[in-house]
Amino acid sequence: MLNHFFGHIGPETVAIAIPIFSVIGGVAIAITAIIMGGKKKELEHRERLQAIEKGVPLPEEPRKEKRPVYSARRAGGLVMFGIGAALTIGMWVAGGAIAGVWGFVPLFIGIGLLIAARLDKQEYEAAVRDEKQERSQGSSFSG
Repeated sequence: MLNHFFGHIGPETVAIAIPIFSVIGGVAIAITAIIMGGKKKELEHRERLQAIEKGVPLPEEPRKEKRPVYSARRAGGLVMFGIGAALTIGMWVAGGAIAGVWGFVPLFIGIGLLIAARLDKQEYEAAVRDEKQERSQGSSFSG
């Protein structure tokens, strides 16, 4: 059945179509996210205006807890490390040692991201610790 519809499409056409559709899909997702974000802000503004018109006190905006930078780097590092390990092993088995070497590129990018995440975590924890110490010293002097 599918061969009836797609029988005339060759592998070259598919090889060209995949990146084209990938780019189009990525752009469509980005545009949709931007539009949806704008709609959400518009609804929030309408809600606030209606509350002001009715004299209802405005609710506090929910606080968004920011994830530390190191968590994103750690996630990216783990993904890149996994991809690199899989590529290294797969290419080594399929094409020998020379082909397997190319898997080291994402593998070492992943290792670098994991190291950067570890350093960022140490810096973040030191900054939080310093901030807590400053607060505790500031409150003890004010009394």
